Amino acid sequence: MNQISIVECPRDAWQGIHDFIPTADKVSYLEQLLECGFHTIDAGSFVSPRAMPQMADAKELFSALEEARSESNTQLLSIVANEGGAKRAAAFDFIDAWGYPFSVSEVFQQRNSRKNIADAMDDLKRVKDLAVANNVELVVYLSMAFGNPYSESYDQDMVLERMEQAVECGADILSLSDTTGQGTKDSVAELCALMQANSPKPWGAHMHSTYDEASAKALIAIENGCTRIDTALRGFGGCPFASDALIGNMPTEKVLTALAKGGYESTVDPLRIESSYNSALKLFGRYT
Repeated sequence: MNQISIVECPRDAWQGIHDFIPTADKVSYLEQLLECGFHTIDAGSFVSPRAMPQMADAKELFSALEEARSESNTQLLSIVANEGGAKRAAAFDFIDAWGYPFSVSEVFQQRNSRKNIADAMDDLKRVKDLAVANNVELVVYLSMAFGNPYSESYDQDMVLERMEQAVECGADILSLSDTTGQGTKDSVAELCALMQANSPKPWGAHMHSTYDEASAKALIAIENGCTRIDTALRGFGGCPFASDALIGNMPTEKVLTALAKGGYESTVDPLRIESSYNSALKLFGRYT
């Protein structure tokens, strides 16, 4: 398959910014992205405002996007970290997918959601019930899939075990998440090949990376079966719960260039992307 789904992640881009970005600025940027032809936009998250102050306006943000979503073929995704977040997201029937972070690492699961793995599985099953009731697709992110910075045990079999647990809990789509950018070209190739051989569900990759390595890693993932790549314009973003230093996202512009050179296609409009790239520089440049 030469068609690759690009998931743009502005939510991931601004969640690591300390100063609050006004809701109107976020909405204006998201409306522009909804015209670019992305498969999905990861637009926000229903999480505790104490844990993620930048997302305290999730209700107002999504309320303002209903008309723009109705005029776009791009799907909207919201992160929900628990059952309570899913209940709040369920109020918006135009949100197409929920993303749930489910970690290979016990330490990161606790840091990210204040739950151990067993409790996260119970919670994920309840989120799945809500997703079914609201006709929402459930994307489960396998966080810390490419390594562990906390001195815990790690190997690729653990990722497959977590994959099986996520499927058991009802995942519709799986996403390998390189939360701290530890994946190497070799480990990306190996783990994606394992997913391709073992995953009973569609799967993608949400890999944080240095700017220079992003293109190569994206192509390696795709060559080994990945058909869905999460990106952010200029590589802005990262996970503030993972480590002291933020490692940015896959830069959309570099991934799109690499796909074109590799003979792959996406639905993204290159002319509209150029305008959105400039908007990203202006928006995030004011706060970084």
